[in-house]
Amino acid sequence: MKIEALTHNWVEFNNKNNTIWMYTILISLGIASTVTDWMVGIFSMSDFIFGFIVVCLMVSNNYRLTIRQIMGLFILLGTISANIVLNYYMNDLFVLKTGIAALIKIAFYAFVLMGCYNLVKNRQQEEIFLKIINVIALIVGIIGIYITLAIYLNGTLPYEFFWKFTRTDATSYLYDGIENLYRTRSIFAEPSYLGYYLNIVLGINYFNKCNIQINKYINLFITIVIVLTFSYSSIAIMLIIQLLHFFTITNIKRIRFNWFYLMCLVAIIVLISLFWDTIQVTIIDRTLSILDGTDNSARGRLLESWQYINREHIFMGNGVGHTPSIWNIYAYILSDLGLIAFLLFCLLTAYVLLSNVKLGLLFVCLNFQKGGYLSPEFWIFLLLIFIFMGDDYFEKRKIKRKLLK
Repeated sequence: MKIEALTHNWVEFNNKNNTIWMYTILISLGIASTVTDWMVGIFSMSDFIFGFIVVCLMVSNNYRLTIRQIMGLFILLGTISANIVLNYYMNDLFVLKTGIAALIKIAFYAFVLMGCYNLVKNRQQEEIFLKIINVIALIVGIIGIYITLAIYLNGTLPYEFFWKFTRTDATSYLYDGIENLYRTRSIFAEPSYLGYYLNIVLGINYFNKCNIQINKYINLFITIVIVLTFSYSSIAIMLIIQLLHFFTITNIKRIRFNWFYLMCLVAIIVLISLFWDTIQVTIIDRTLSILDGTDNSARGRLLESWQYINREHIFMGNGVGHTPSIWNIYAYILSDLGLIAFLLFCLLTAYVLLSNVKLGLLFVCLNFQKGGYLSPEFWIFLLLIFIFMGDDYFEKRKIKRKLLK
């Protein structure tokens, strides 16, 4: 009996210990997605958190990779290594040091996030992880509103300590340098970056295939904070998300009275009334400038991002890490890594679209909003997509094949 009791106690202790490690890793990962703009020297704060996560995975004996993932990792790193070698011998403008640094960064991110993916999937912690992400998003949103109020109150409330590791200049929250036209950016470097992050959370809340329901008031709050960024691209993507969600949950022929929708309508009317001047400048005037072709930001995302493609080296690109900062990830990959890598990324996009059409559309939209495949935020976005997208199309094909046998 004593041996059985000791065994039971040990199992209970081990399970409790594993749970603590799991929560530590998931919370750290959630925080990492919010501090990608915090810089310590040449490293993002997220890089240090990723290092901490690797240590936690190793110490708790929770790091796992499948044979298929190891093969995928070798193919990814082999492709980039081949690109570096080709550029080193054939491209006079290629800097080997930059290429190797980018290779190490990609290897590090892939190594960390594959381990996190397996932890969440193997232990079936999707719901816990999504709830953690939403709690952190709520905190980020509250901080953002607080900072915006503090700025409106002319520094009566302290707030700059939130920005110690990122930008503090007024241009980071003023719209086009206009006085008294403040945009919410929270702990991110720019309002559009906050909008990018919140749109990821909102999209996964609505379109995850894990049957996880997030409280509608949390989604409403996230939506309001996205509007307060007055980032044209963020608001446009949020509206796409809301339309896709609305036509999922609502049968147009049977629209019934709903207090929540009434409250949403009232919130929209109040926001429009309070911020009409800001909406006029940031959305209405901006739309007109996009339509007449004078908006530099939209032109940069859709057209000018492709200008760095080197036609002389179309198959191998400029070399990993050698394209200047641009907004569009598709143009980024074609410019840096060449045509083959670009086509592979297009195949990845097609795979996500076939697995989950709505998350796939979000994936495409956000890849046009914010560039930087060497940014930790992009890799966290990939991780979240793969965890929550499901695989409807491929599951249906498997079922169909079984029925035909």
